Amino acid sequence: MDKTCCPQYAIRCRAGDFKMNKSHKKTVKMVHRYINQGLKPGEKTEEAAATVSADTKNSSKKNSGSENGTKTEGKGGQEKKHLEKCPTPGKGADPSKPPCKKAKLRRLEKKQEKMAQKLQQGDVPEVKQATSKEAATAVPHKVEKGAPNAPKSLEELLGECTVENPAHKLEIKLVQSSPQSNEFKDTFDQSYGVYRRYQMAIHKDSPGNCDKQGFKSFLVDSPLQSMKIPGGLDHGYGSFHQQYWIDGKLIAVGVLDILPNCTSSVYLYYDPDYSFLSLGTYSALRELAFTRSLHPKAPNLEYYYMGYYIHSCPKMKYKGQYNPSFLLCPDTYTWNPIRQCEPKLDASKYSRLESSVEKADDNGRVTLEEVLILHDNQAMPYAIYKAIKPRAGNEAEVRQYAGFVGMKCAKRMLLYRS
Repeated sequence: MDKTCCPQYAIRCRAGDFKMNKSHKKTVKMVHRYINQGLKPGEKTEEAAATVSADTKNSSKKNSGSENGTKTEGKGGQEKKHLEKCPTPGKGADPSKPPCKKAKLRRLEKKQEKMAQKLQQGDVPEVKQATSKEAATAVPHKVEKGAPNAPKSLEELLGECTVENPAHKLEIKLVQSSPQSNEFKDTFDQSYGVYRRYQMAIHKDSPGNCDKQGFKSFLVDSPLQSMKIPGGLDHGYGSFHQQYWIDGKLIAVGVLDILPNCTSSVYLYYDPDYSFLSLGTYSALRELAFTRSLHPKAPNLEYYYMGYYIHSCPKMKYKGQYNPSFLLCPDTYTWNPIRQCEPKLDASKYSRLESSVEKADDNGRVTLEEVLILHDNQAMPYAIYKAIKPRAGNEAEVRQYAGFVGMKCAKRMLLYRS
């Protein structure tokens, strides 16, 4: 990592504590506006357009009337400087009265007065007022529904998409890609078509680089084994495609790995005709909500992995907007809050992210003799392999391999040696 021009840091978000920012909320509302009303960004409803048109006509009439009046006066040779009554100069604020308050503050005070009256009448139980520190660390989706001034949770905001008689119908389906489920096979051609258009339009790939075999090896075939646990997730663990359909047309696919401790976002491709919906952000929010929905049946599943974070690349830096996010330190392999890492990455592209100087990677301490080797179709520790082939001369490579994967994996995985 210290030698590459763009160091890549693994990034994950604690899904249960995720907090939306204004940009996320704006994206969700924009997508739902299209689904519910059929309006693309910048478009207005017919009523709003008619109102704007009427206001424009009235304004133009006033302007034309004022211009005509000026011309008439000019013809008569008489100048009337005061066609309209000039406003009298103000005297300023009345010092005997309290200063004006913003409408938002007045509404808040009025709401608090009503709550106080209800408390006195015994209509509602007393609500403990949170301190500023508690409010800052509050988790939106854990706030009880109906609590005063509670921000909408991610699930509540996404739920606003379901209305009666929407302009478009949005469906989100999870299909298993490895091994391929029947539903995945039935939609394969449509999914591949979206992938092909996406790669050619967004990444400028040639048609030859977007063939079906390349698509399968890239986003369909997976080394993960499908697994189901009694009483666990209905769909089990493994590799999946989360499909987004609008009016029966596949418009986007998010490639996901579902593991016992996390969900991992592998890739997203979408129909370029729907790029106005900001599907990258919207799908990430949907996947976060999906991860949170799995937690009741899989308590250990609490993280949403987003691949790699590149601080110097705007196309990859956006991942840091999903709070709270953590970056993996390349030296100690510990997870560190991204806000603490940003000043270090501003100073240097490659940086040790762990704040503790004494902290070290315990798993990186290599015991060479215990590394498992596959030689002549037999598994053996490196100590035996070295006794069989004392002149192999690959000790440095084996040590480097064990340092990369860690001793925990080096004792479980097999390194092939001829």
